[in-house]
Amino acid sequence: MPARQSHEPSHDSVATDAAVTTATATAIHDSGATMSATQNRAQPSSSPKPDSLRSVHAGAIWTGLPAREQHLLLWLLGADIVTAELASLLVYRQLRTAQRRLARLVELGLLRGFWSASAHRPRGRYAYVLTRATRIDIERLAWPHGRPDRPPDLPSSAPIHELATLDVFAAFLRQGDPLLGEGIFTWVPERICGHVFGGFLRPDGLAGIRVGDRAIALFVERDLGTERGEVLAEKIRRYRSVFARTPDLPVNVGFVVDSERRARAVHELVSHRAGPASQITFLTAIAQQLHLDPLHATWTDGRVYRPTRDLAAISTEGSWPVITPGCLSDGEAIAALDDRGLTMLPELLLYVR
Repeated sequence: MPARQSHEPSHDSVATDAAVTTATATAIHDSGATMSATQNRAQPSSSPKPDSLRSVHAGAIWTGLPAREQHLLLWLLGADIVTAELASLLVYRQLRTAQRRLARLVELGLLRGFWSASAHRPRGRYAYVLTRATRIDIERLAWPHGRPDRPPDLPSSAPIHELATLDVFAAFLRQGDPLLGEGIFTWVPERICGHVFGGFLRPDGLAGIRVGDRAIALFVERDLGTERGEVLAEKIRRYRSVFARTPDLPVNVGFVVDSERRARAVHELVSHRAGPASQITFLTAIAQQLHLDPLHATWTDGRVYRPTRDLAAISTEGSWPVITPGCLSDGEAIAALDDRGLTMLPELLLYVR
């Protein structure tokens, strides 16, 4: 359960709430004036009342939101889901601040909060997603001249799976060290990966990892042990099919698993189903170890064991800034966390559809 929230507002949150309140009141007044000028009054329905916070769209109060919350909402267009813990890492710094501000965004009708759990993860976690109306509004803000042509949105993975994948992202984010030049410099989430690879290849995430001047491309597959062998085999086949076009390109596909037993199952599928000659490497890592120290965590192809920092590099000219906690305080950082992050791995642009 989320920790108990503090009810003592800070000076900046008081100012922010005042700005949002003013913008909200203006939006409600404008909508009320429009309705009063309409000949046919609205009929009773189950939708929110026109004078409620939940009837106000994101565009109406956007300018009243602090920049960091605008950035968080924009990031959620691609990332889909966030917890208070991750939001504190991305922007708020303090867990209680994250809980209070996310609750406020729910109150404003911009986010929807819910408990995410499954039969395999019965404890679950509380998470937040954009409401449908908010997603439409923020897409209009992000693309004022119209959304770029691309395939329709693919169904998202189950929330519990998306959160497990974001745990991998969070682990790398915590360990980023700009002085050493080590950490992730881009993270492309599942929804965006599905678009840019045309739906044929749909990684759970794509991490660009910098170790000095080496840039490592790691496709992340977060395996919770629920997919049958034929599903995993099809994933492996698709990766091999796609990257057969450039057999000399060193690409890593990392299955993050919960146990050694599951890791052995993945390696057996890889070895029993040979594919075209290429430098694509299928690896496994244990989630618990990866979360503790993602750069030192051990990956294996079933024979050789190596830490993350020693994985095959796609380039030896890496100089992109490492992403660190608080990154969404800077609006420019969003470009490293959506489809634009692929430009930081230009060797993969050949596969974008």
